Amino acid sequence: MYDYEYQIIYLNGPSSSGKTTLAHLLQQELDPPFLHIGIDRVIGMMPDKLNNWKGGPAPLGFSWKNSIDETGHPMHEIQMGPFAKKMSDTLKEIVQTLARLEHYIIIDDVAFGKQDVDKWRSVLKSYNVLWVGIHIPLSLLEQREMQRGDRMIGSARSQYYQVHKRVVYDLEFDTSKDSSEKIVNDIKEKLYPKTFKLTILFFGNGVKKTLSLLQN
Repeated sequence: MYDYEYQIIYLNGPSSSGKTTLAHLLQQELDPPFLHIGIDRVIGMMPDKLNNWKGGPAPLGFSWKNSIDETGHPMHEIQMGPFAKKMSDTLKEIVQTLARLEHYIIIDDVAFGKQDVDKWRSVLKSYNVLWVGIHIPLSLLEQREMQRGDRMIGSARSQYYQVHKRVVYDLEFDTSKDSSEKIVNDIKEKLYPKTFKLTILFFGNGVKKTLSLLQN
């Protein structure tokens, strides 16, 4: 029904970088009904008692670990217990199922570097995926972390240094510089196959035909 180059858009970036806002904009602007899914949706399915977002332990679920970056600033790194890891794998299984059913999908992810993204590449190797990196300056990320009030202080710094480490993308954006309109339009250009018209003149009978060919 839709002549798109890619079935799946994978957005990777730290929390509060603008991924979710971008995903919603893409859902409105793109013709196919893209489904938006991410780790937050899967965490929302879990019993609250399994996770601890306040700094305490959570042996089975998600929790935070105190750490220090190379400049001596305190950070909080995400920790995953066995059930949290199972839910992370479940997210990939859900996306695979949606893709197999020929849905268009936007994945809203916080992957920690190349190793995590490569797991997605392996899972989605049978599908056309547009890999998009979402960047934001650390100062602005930490400012948003403070303003939101529902984030563990120091988690933004941890994500900033790890999320894009050694990852290669098809497109990359800085949401502090690139407008939403530019980002959406650039993604659209990648999704829509470019066409050009070739006019062939058949001199024998003077019939002129115009063909639309895909431009790779």
